[in-house]
Amino acid sequence: MPNSLRRVGLYRLKGFLLPYKTPTGYAPGTSFADVERLMVLDEGLRLHVLKAMQTVEVGIRQAIVQYMLERYGLRWYADPGHFHEPNDFFDHAEFLQRVTEEFTQMPELFVGHYRERYDLDAPPPIWMIAETMSLGGWSKLFTALRSQEDKDGIAAPTGIRASTFASWLHALTVVRNVCAHQSRLYDRVFATMGVADNKRVRRRLLEHSFDPRDTNALRLAPRLYALHRLTQALDPGCPWTDELKGVVAGYSLEEVSRLGFRVGWERQSEWT
Repeated sequence: MPNSLRRVGLYRLKGFLLPYKTPTGYAPGTSFADVERLMVLDEGLRLHVLKAMQTVEVGIRQAIVQYMLERYGLRWYADPGHFHEPNDFFDHAEFLQRVTEEFTQMPELFVGHYRERYDLDAPPPIWMIAETMSLGGWSKLFTALRSQEDKDGIAAPTGIRASTFASWLHALTVVRNVCAHQSRLYDRVFATMGVADNKRVRRRLLEHSFDPRDTNALRLAPRLYALHRLTQALDPGCPWTDELKGVVAGYSLEEVSRLGFRVGWERQSEWT
């Protein structure tokens, strides 16, 4: 039995066999070495995505917190007036209860200090609550903001339109969770997302960077582009994109196309 099969199990390994599957079985000549090659790529992509998330999660959290704090004070998140009416996506009362409970249950020294020194009837300051919230929480919070002016103001420093910013936060939350749970990232199909907020950039990406078969941006490549844009906006000069090109280098056109890329994507100006 190959080491890869012992290590990951048959069910997970079969996911990496899908590119070689035909209506009558598997393509002639397919070997465990081919599968292991894709598993190495998958692992490299997951680790590299999580590396970007360190910058993106902290940077987005700070962008939202700082903008709203300066405009509305240290407990703005507790005011339902800043948010849309409750719906299936976001209910402010449930959100407030959840984040307050999560805060009080955190085994952190600053939480114990706060409980000892301050009025517990008042919600904690936003910079404390921020430590308990995930990227998914920030994605929902941003989308639920009532004021378009606030959304535009938060997204402005990144150079990304607010509607695209919201779409990317949601899409990247899914990608982050896939990586955090060590699930297969390679050859995965996601829900549709915004490609870019600039029509010219969007057209160039679709013509020169993304696989022409992926018309609805369901593959990983558009999400990697979102990480490229956000890491550059939040940490100018960050080498993440150049390192991404190194992760993918050496793989064939067919292998890379299952990420949603087309040949030559790494040389396009949108990725520099």
